[in-house]
Amino acid sequence: MNLIMNRTQTRKWRLMALAILCLCSLAAGAQTITKSFKDATLKSVLEEIERQTKYSIAYEAEEVNVNKRITDEFEATPLRRVLERVLDKDLTFDIKNRMIAIKRAHSPRQTQQRPVGTQKRITGRVVDEKGDPLVGAVIKLKGEDANAVTDIDGNFSLLASSGSELEISYLGYLTQTISVKDRENFKVVLKENVNQLDEVVAIGYGTQKKVTLTGSTATTSGKILESNSSVNLSQGLAGRLPGVIVNNRSGEPGNDDAIMYIRGRSTLGDNKPLIVIDGVAGRGDEFGRLSGDEIESVTVLKDASAAIYGSRSANGVILVTTKRGQKSAKPTIIFSYDLGMQQPTRLPKMANAVEFTKAVNADQAIEGDPQSYTDEMIQKYADGSDPVMYPNTDWYDEVIKPLSLQHKYGVTAQGGTEMFTYFASLNGQYQDGIYRKSATNYTQYNMRTNLDFNVTDWLSIGFDMSAREQNKHYSAFPSDQSGIFWVTYRAKPTSAAYFPDGRLRGGLNPAVMVQNLTGYDRTKIHTLNTTLTARINLDKWIKGLSLEGHLAYDKTNSYEKNWKTPWNYWSYDEVSGEYTERTSTYWPSPSLDEYYRGWHSLTLNGQINYDRIFAKDHHVSFMFGGEQNQYRIDRFSAGRSSFGSDALDQLFAGTADHNYWSNTGNAAETARRSFFGRINYDYMSKYMLSFIFRWDGSENFAKGNRWGFFPGISAGWRISEEPFVKKAWGSWLTNLKLRASYGEQGNDNISAFQYLTTYSYTTSTNYLYNYITQFGGADANIIIPGIVGNPNVTWEVAKTWNIGLDGNIKNGLFSWELEFFHTRRSNILVQRNASVPAYTGLTSLPDENIGIVTNGGFELQLSHQKHVNRDFMYSIAANFLYAKNKIKFMDETPWGEGHEYLQQTGHPMGSSLYYHAIGIYRTEEDLKNYPSYSGATLGQLIYEDIDGDDKITTYDRQRSDLTTIPQVVFGVTFNAQWKNFDFMMLLQGQARAKFYYEPLIDYNFSNIDRDAALKAWTLDRTDAEWPRIGIRYGATDFWHKDASFLRLKNLEIGYTFPKPWLASVGITNVRIYIGGYNLLTFDKLKYVDPENSDVNIQTYPQTRIYNAGIKVTF
Repeated sequence: MNLIMNRTQTRKWRLMALAILCLCSLAAGAQTITKSFKDATLKSVLEEIERQTKYSIAYEAEEVNVNKRITDEFEATPLRRVLERVLDKDLTFDIKNRMIAIKRAHSPRQTQQRPVGTQKRITGRVVDEKGDPLVGAVIKLKGEDANAVTDIDGNFSLLASSGSELEISYLGYLTQTISVKDRENFKVVLKENVNQLDEVVAIGYGTQKKVTLTGSTATTSGKILESNSSVNLSQGLAGRLPGVIVNNRSGEPGNDDAIMYIRGRSTLGDNKPLIVIDGVAGRGDEFGRLSGDEIESVTVLKDASAAIYGSRSANGVILVTTKRGQKSAKPTIIFSYDLGMQQPTRLPKMANAVEFTKAVNADQAIEGDPQSYTDEMIQKYADGSDPVMYPNTDWYDEVIKPLSLQHKYGVTAQGGTEMFTYFASLNGQYQDGIYRKSATNYTQYNMRTNLDFNVTDWLSIGFDMSAREQNKHYSAFPSDQSGIFWVTYRAKPTSAAYFPDGRLRGGLNPAVMVQNLTGYDRTKIHTLNTTLTARINLDKWIKGLSLEGHLAYDKTNSYEKNWKTPWNYWSYDEVSGEYTERTSTYWPSPSLDEYYRGWHSLTLNGQINYDRIFAKDHHVSFMFGGEQNQYRIDRFSAGRSSFGSDALDQLFAGTADHNYWSNTGNAAETARRSFFGRINYDYMSKYMLSFIFRWDGSENFAKGNRWGFFPGISAGWRISEEPFVKKAWGSWLTNLKLRASYGEQGNDNISAFQYLTTYSYTTSTNYLYNYITQFGGADANIIIPGIVGNPNVTWEVAKTWNIGLDGNIKNGLFSWELEFFHTRRSNILVQRNASVPAYTGLTSLPDENIGIVTNGGFELQLSHQKHVNRDFMYSIAANFLYAKNKIKFMDETPWGEGHEYLQQTGHPMGSSLYYHAIGIYRTEEDLKNYPSYSGATLGQLIYEDIDGDDKITTYDRQRSDLTTIPQVVFGVTFNAQWKNFDFMMLLQGQARAKFYYEPLIDYNFSNIDRDAALKAWTLDRTDAEWPRIGIRYGATDFWHKDASFLRLKNLEIGYTFPKPWLASVGITNVRIYIGGYNLLTFDKLKYVDPENSDVNIQTYPQTRIYNAGIKVTF
């Protein structure tokens, strides 16, 4: 009975399918054509049919004579009748799903094949990523003449041997190669080639075609980032993404993350953007440590489009997508190796011993003091006749190597079947520091696997896992590696690292630090990121509907070990001529400190997606979802000192005296819960409207203030799609789109629990002395009040406006994106100062949401590309950003009536107070004629009397609107390819930035800059450029330097070997290249890198890199 029922149901389904096919056929037949043709080519006739019917026509050029001339007239003629009249008799056609497939009735390429040897007939079907058939796809046997074309259902059939390879191609899609082996049936899924079709970009919890995008985004591909010569990926973004400020402050191995801002700064608090990697927020610390080989794309959300991330999106969002496998793709294995040599871009030029001693003498003469160095002593420094007592040391040469090694290597594997796809990578890198004896170095190992399983036709599962090990090795003293450079920079040339016989000298000797004699500081970091994804396609039940869920677990452990050991050095007795070995006094015995930090986070996400086209032209999509995130960090440290020996670096070997023990620990937790959504609508890809929202709950705020709603709305109009525009300029105007957006974004990146009054422990006998003495005067843990809580603390809110105009001429021959933006950030946490008088005695008030900052500007992106001929093509892309912020309110302490100009309000964030230098006191008359300050003498700077009271006081300072964060950044990229050679050049720059460079001029404590020694004011050099040395001048704009620059950021020249050379050895592709990073810099500074932001130049310098590499594809 069940069998009979099943057969009956099968017949019903077949009848229904037949009825649907008949209806489709009738619909196709119902299409009519009205047009007169006179001596027109068949190609133009078919194009007119496509235009009138909105059908797509596919055919193989070799089978259809498109130059055949047609003269005919059609008046409401059925489509089928038109095709029968214009096509040759040996051609046939199929019409299905708004597609027309034309082919020969009996294709010679297919019918003339005869089984030879081990040949067999294979069949297959070619579809796109949605499963729709691709009509007219070409299937070729590599190295043979045989080929086939897919029919209306995407099916094909041809003869092939087991050792053959199929090459499947289709216009607008990536060509795919498949080995036949023992298979006889194939299902091939081709991916769109986004270089030819509409580019698809990540938009947060989904993707969208750029042609219908209404928000402000910027995207770069992983292929471009692979050319980054630096080992840190974040540095590779500099100059490449419009609207993104990237400053590289340091080249220190393992601590060289770039500082990134999206469209400048907008808050007095944290301005860092949110970084989302593969859909998981909070992985920002991982970004710089990723390898370019594993990156698919990097997209930046800059306006209301970022509101989908709600409470963490106010500073913009960076979306990172890693690579995945491809369906029905043969395995592709790529090996890469890159070798680089580093050196500092610039080093401050310091005085040598002769210049230093003469400068000291000249300055002492100003005050009439006895001179420290006689002519005889200076001569000995000059001629090196007594290197023991009168050395002339170049400390950079003693400490810094001419070149330092770095190398990167990796292997990736990518491919898949119809049911399973994979991407896997292994990467390693080593970066040596600039110091001799490799006092600093960094190693890293990455592993990633991205797996996707099609369990059924409606269920797919993905599993991503990445792991990383980082090893940082530094000297134990100074406590940070910038300190080594600071000590080297300040070391006097009249001291030396070694005696002539090689014995180590004493003092604060940089040579000790770079030889690892002080011990070591080693940090090992292990990171594990995992994501489990499930996707349910409900399309067969409800057209366009799908479900998606993610479970992500991340864990990082950091273990640091700091082992300090005393070292021995030698002293010399000038009288006896004897050397004495001594032990350093910086610490008398070995000591050990160990630090453990553990982070882990759990993110659970679920969303429902819907995407449909109604009545041919109305495209509607929506997404709604929810997310829960939990985060915890644990810290623990322990230390021992007064070790009896430096032979054993373990805690148990330290002294048993508890007075030399130290240990502490703490933990913190936080959580967020969110609901979010997006609704998109577009009509014929001409009129677009998008609404997004996020409803966020954060534990950082008290109950009642924990939830915030952050909406965003944007609209777009593709002017180029209007009929009147197409008629006038359609032949060359590919796209012209006007778009605008408004959104509200939040920022909860503040210290946790500010809504609570805090308490802390102390064991000091100086606190509450009378109470402690009740315990016999011994130390006791005492709880003391901390900061008063503010139960009303809540979100920062950014209201962002954006308007843009996008254009494209002749399919990318020339394109542009012009945008204007404005942000008003309110509810910024600041302390009340002006509104709470000082006489109240309330000095520890909690922060309140009262600050206001605005930020605005514009950005422009231009690009041009051209294929000159089959051998040569080039492209040029340029981007420009201007962004300026202003503090509108921060309740700062008033400076008094008439001194409002000293307020920070009304100026950009970071604007500092400086005395304006208008000259130098060169004569006694200058001291009488210009207002002076306490202690002013000849040779010192003259400051402007701003308030006109004839004296220089704190009220005579003024603010500079320029800071180390540039208001203008730009980048220009040039790419070219000629035959097998390729060339890439990136220029990057900035403007409207100031760098406060206070050189070393106080010889009492350090060496001095060479310019200070040669250009400072003295009694014999009264027309000098610089003021006298030996004095610390403090904050004055005399030391302000223009930090504008144009830099050759990246350069690469490559050669790809011809494929016929490689085929015999089973290699698909080999490319070799040479390149460089930070190669040239054009600016107004002489000895300091313009991206350095440190006043005293005591940070690890920026580096220049020369590199060469190879990439082999199997």
